[in-house]
Amino acid sequence: MRYFYGIILAMLIALPVHSEDLGRFDVPLLLGQWYWFSEEQQASPTHPYKAINISFNSHYEFRIDMLRRNGQLETASGQYAVTQHTLRFYDDHGTDQVHAYQLNHHQLQLQGTIFTKLLPDNLSGLWRSNSIEGDDVSEDVDGVSLKLRPDFLFAMQVRGDSGRSVTHQGVYLVEGDHLMLIYKEGRHSSQYQLAADTLRLTNDVFGMEAVLQRQRNESFDK
Repeated sequence: MRYFYGIILAMLIALPVHSEDLGRFDVPLLLGQWYWFSEEQQASPTHPYKAINISFNSHYEFRIDMLRRNGQLETASGQYAVTQHTLRFYDDHGTDQVHAYQLNHHQLQLQGTIFTKLLPDNLSGLWRSNSIEGDDVSEDVDGVSLKLRPDFLFAMQVRGDSGRSVTHQGVYLVEGDHLMLIYKEGRHSSQYQLAADTLRLTNDVFGMEAVLQRQRNESFDK
Protein backbone atom coordinates (compact mmCIF):
# COMPACT_ATOMS: atom_id res chain seq x y z
CA MET A 1 0.00 0.00 0.00
CA ARG A 2 2.76 2.46 0.93
CA TYR A 3 4.58 1.72 -2.35
CA PHE A 4 1.42 2.28 -4.39
CA TYR A 5 0.65 5.64 -2.79
CA GLY A 6 4.25 6.69 -3.27
CA ILE A 7 3.86 6.10 -7.01
CA ILE A 8 0.68 8.18 -7.16
CA LEU A 9 2.07 11.08 -5.16
CA ALA A 10 5.22 11.13 -7.27
CA MET A 11 3.11 11.19 -10.43
CA LEU A 12 0.91 14.09 -9.30
CA ILE A 13 3.17 16.25 -7.16
CA ALA A 14 6.40 16.01 -9.13
CA LEU A 15 4.84 17.49 -12.26
CA PRO A 16 5.97 21.12 -12.36
CA VAL A 17 3.76 24.08 -13.19
CA HIS A 18 3.94 24.36 -16.98
CA SER A 19 3.14 28.06 -17.00
CA GLU A 20 5.47 30.04 -14.74
CA ASP A 21 2.97 32.91 -14.70
CA LEU A 22 0.22 30.70 -13.26
CA GLY A 23 2.59 29.16 -10.74
CA ARG A 24 3.77 32.42 -9.20
CA PHE A 25 0.51 34.38 -9.43
CA ASP A 26 -0.50 35.84 -6.04
CA VAL A 27 -4.27 35.18 -6.14
CA PRO A 28 -4.83 32.41 -8.72
CA LEU A 29 -8.59 32.17 -8.13
CA LEU A 30 -8.95 35.63 -9.67
CA LEU A 31 -7.78 34.54 -13.13
CA GLY A 32 -10.41 34.07 -15.82
CA GLN A 33 -13.57 35.59 -17.27
CA TRP A 34 -16.16 37.02 -14.87
CA TYR A 35 -19.72 37.91 -15.91
CA TRP A 36 -22.62 39.81 -14.42
CA PHE A 37 -26.07 40.00 -16.04
CA SER A 38 -28.83 42.31 -14.86
CA GLU A 39 -32.00 40.60 -13.69
CA GLU A 40 -34.03 43.80 -13.76
CA GLN A 41 -36.98 43.55 -16.15
CA GLN A 42 -38.92 46.69 -15.28
CA ALA A 43 -39.32 49.58 -17.72
CA SER A 44 -37.11 51.89 -15.62
CA PRO A 45 -34.29 49.74 -14.23
CA THR A 46 -32.00 51.23 -11.60
CA HIS A 47 -28.79 49.84 -13.12
CA PRO A 48 -27.58 51.46 -16.38
CA TYR A 49 -25.86 48.30 -17.63
CA LYS A 50 -27.34 45.11 -18.97
CA ALA A 51 -24.18 43.02 -18.66
CA ILE A 52 -20.56 43.43 -17.53
CA ASN A 53 -17.58 41.19 -18.31
CA ILE A 54 -14.25 41.47 -16.47
CA SER A 55 -11.22 39.40 -17.46
CA PHE A 56 -7.96 38.99 -15.51
CA ASN A 57 -4.87 37.23 -16.83
CA SER A 58 -1.63 36.12 -15.17
CA HIS A 59 0.31 39.00 -16.77
CA TYR A 60 -1.64 41.38 -14.50
CA GLU A 61 -3.71 42.73 -17.39
CA PHE A 62 -7.44 43.38 -17.16
CA ARG A 63 -10.23 44.22 -19.55
CA ILE A 64 -13.77 45.35 -18.74
CA ASP A 65 -16.64 45.30 -21.25
CA MET A 66 -19.87 47.00 -20.15
CA LEU A 67 -23.03 46.69 -22.24
CA ARG A 68 -25.52 49.52 -21.71
CA ARG A 69 -29.23 48.91 -22.06
CA ASN A 70 -29.29 50.97 -25.27
CA GLY A 71 -26.79 48.57 -26.86
CA GLN A 72 -23.73 50.81 -26.46
CA LEU A 73 -20.56 48.95 -25.44
CA GLU A 74 -18.03 50.62 -23.14
CA THR A 75 -14.58 49.12 -22.59
CA ALA A 76 -11.61 49.72 -20.34
CA SER A 77 -8.27 47.92 -20.11
CA GLY A 78 -4.90 48.23 -18.43
CA GLN A 79 -2.86 46.76 -15.61
CA TYR A 80 -3.98 45.70 -12.15
CA ALA A 81 -2.47 44.85 -8.79
CA VAL A 82 -4.08 42.52 -6.28
CA THR A 83 -3.73 41.69 -2.59
CA GLN A 84 -5.86 39.40 -0.46
CA HIS A 85 -8.32 42.26 0.14
CA THR A 86 -8.01 44.93 -2.58
CA LEU A 87 -7.90 45.28 -6.35
CA ARG A 88 -6.15 48.28 -7.91
CA PHE A 89 -6.88 49.13 -11.56
CA TYR A 90 -4.53 51.21 -13.72
CA ASP A 91 -6.32 51.84 -17.00
CA ASP A 92 -4.87 53.05 -20.28
CA HIS A 93 -5.93 56.63 -19.52
CA GLY A 94 -3.90 56.87 -16.31
CA THR A 95 -6.85 56.40 -13.97
CA ASP A 96 -6.08 54.64 -10.69
CA GLN A 97 -8.94 52.98 -8.78
CA VAL A 98 -8.85 50.81 -5.66
CA HIS A 99 -11.72 48.48 -4.72
CA ALA A 100 -12.29 45.99 -1.94
CA TYR A 101 -13.35 42.54 -3.13
CA GLN A 102 -14.36 39.10 -1.93
CA LEU A 103 -13.55 35.97 -3.87
CA ASN A 104 -14.09 32.22 -3.97
CA HIS A 105 -13.52 29.60 -6.66
CA HIS A 106 -16.39 30.76 -8.90
CA GLN A 107 -17.78 34.06 -7.56
CA LEU A 108 -16.29 37.54 -7.27
CA GLN A 109 -17.98 40.30 -5.29
CA LEU A 110 -16.83 43.73 -6.42
CA GLN A 111 -18.51 46.99 -5.40
CA GLY A 112 -21.49 45.03 -4.14
CA THR A 113 -21.95 43.26 -7.48
CA ILE A 114 -21.53 39.50 -7.69
CA PHE A 115 -19.78 38.18 -10.81
CA THR A 116 -19.70 34.50 -11.82
CA LYS A 117 -16.70 32.89 -13.51
CA LEU A 118 -17.32 31.49 -16.97
CA LEU A 119 -15.84 28.11 -17.93
CA PRO A 120 -14.30 28.24 -21.42
CA ASP A 121 -14.94 25.52 -23.98
CA ASN A 122 -16.92 22.44 -23.00
CA LEU A 123 -14.57 21.21 -20.28
CA SER A 124 -17.02 20.30 -17.54
CA GLY A 125 -17.98 16.67 -17.10
CA LEU A 126 -16.47 13.31 -16.26
CA TRP A 127 -13.39 12.23 -18.20
CA ARG A 128 -11.73 8.79 -18.15
CA SER A 129 -8.30 8.00 -19.58
CA ASN A 130 -7.78 5.82 -22.63
CA SER A 131 -4.00 6.06 -22.37
CA ILE A 132 -1.29 7.64 -20.21
CA GLU A 133 2.29 7.81 -21.45
CA GLY A 134 5.47 9.43 -20.15
CA ASP A 135 8.92 8.68 -18.79
CA ASP A 136 7.88 9.41 -15.19
CA VAL A 137 4.49 7.68 -15.27
CA SER A 138 4.70 4.38 -13.42
CA GLU A 139 3.67 1.17 -15.16
CA ASP A 140 1.54 0.44 -12.06
CA VAL A 141 -0.83 3.32 -12.92
CA ASP A 142 -3.86 1.75 -14.58
CA GLY A 143 -5.90 4.85 -15.36
CA VAL A 144 -7.14 8.29 -14.36
CA SER A 145 -10.66 9.69 -13.97
CA LEU A 146 -11.10 13.46 -13.87
CA LYS A 147 -14.34 15.19 -12.91
CA LEU A 148 -14.45 18.91 -13.78
CA ARG A 149 -17.45 20.75 -12.38
CA PRO A 150 -18.83 23.96 -13.95
CA ASP A 151 -18.07 25.82 -10.70
CA PHE A 152 -14.31 25.10 -11.04
CA LEU A 153 -14.13 22.32 -8.47
CA PHE A 154 -12.55 19.02 -9.51
CA ALA A 155 -11.91 15.47 -8.34
CA MET A 156 -9.14 13.31 -9.80
CA GLN A 157 -8.98 9.57 -9.15
CA VAL A 158 -5.80 7.66 -10.03
CA ARG A 159 -6.14 3.90 -10.18
CA GLY A 160 -3.43 1.26 -9.84
CA ASP A 161 -3.35 -2.10 -11.57
CA SER A 162 -3.99 -3.72 -8.16
CA GLY A 163 -7.44 -2.12 -8.05
CA ARG A 164 -6.58 0.44 -5.39
CA SER A 165 -7.03 4.15 -6.03
CA VAL A 166 -6.34 7.57 -4.55
CA THR A 167 -8.48 10.67 -5.10
CA HIS A 168 -7.52 14.35 -4.99
CA GLN A 169 -10.05 17.16 -4.78
CA GLY A 170 -9.59 20.88 -5.20
CA VAL A 171 -9.95 23.86 -7.52
CA TYR A 172 -8.92 24.12 -11.16
CA LEU A 173 -7.90 27.10 -13.27
CA VAL A 174 -7.93 27.61 -17.04
CA GLU A 175 -5.91 30.20 -18.94
CA GLY A 176 -5.42 29.89 -22.68
CA ASP A 177 -4.59 26.23 -23.28
CA HIS A 178 -3.30 25.66 -19.74
CA LEU A 179 -5.23 23.67 -17.15
CA MET A 180 -4.02 23.75 -13.54
CA LEU A 181 -5.34 21.56 -10.74
CA ILE A 182 -4.75 22.96 -7.23
CA TYR A 183 -5.24 20.62 -4.27
CA LYS A 184 -3.98 20.16 -0.72
CA GLU A 185 -0.91 18.14 -1.67
CA GLY A 186 0.27 20.36 -4.53
CA ARG A 187 -0.44 21.44 -8.09
CA HIS A 188 -0.62 19.71 -11.45
CA SER A 189 -0.39 21.81 -14.60
CA SER A 190 -0.65 20.74 -18.22
CA GLN A 191 -1.63 21.96 -21.64
CA TYR A 192 -4.96 20.73 -22.93
CA GLN A 193 -6.62 20.16 -26.27
CA LEU A 194 -10.35 19.54 -26.50
CA ALA A 195 -11.86 18.01 -29.62
CA ALA A 196 -15.45 16.72 -29.46
CA ASP A 197 -15.45 14.25 -26.55
CA THR A 198 -11.67 13.77 -26.33
CA LEU A 199 -9.50 15.70 -23.85
CA ARG A 200 -5.73 15.50 -24.37
CA LEU A 201 -3.43 16.61 -21.51
CA THR A 202 0.30 17.06 -22.13
CA ASN A 203 3.34 18.19 -20.16
CA ASP A 204 6.36 18.85 -22.36
CA VAL A 205 8.86 18.79 -19.47
CA PHE A 206 8.13 15.15 -18.67
CA GLY A 207 6.92 14.12 -22.11
CA MET A 208 3.64 13.10 -20.46
CA GLU A 209 0.49 12.68 -22.51
CA ALA A 210 -2.92 11.51 -21.31
CA VAL A 211 -5.90 11.00 -23.58
CA LEU A 212 -9.29 11.03 -21.85
CA GLN A 213 -12.79 10.38 -23.16
CA ARG A 214 -15.97 12.03 -21.92
CA GLN A 215 -18.22 9.69 -19.91
CA ARG A 216 -21.93 10.42 -20.17
CA ASN A 217 -23.68 7.78 -18.08
CA GLU A 218 -21.09 6.65 -15.56
CA SER A 219 -20.44 7.50 -11.94
CA PHE A 220 -17.03 8.66 -10.74
CA ASP A 221 -16.42 5.47 -8.74
CA LYS A 222 -16.86 2.97 -11.59
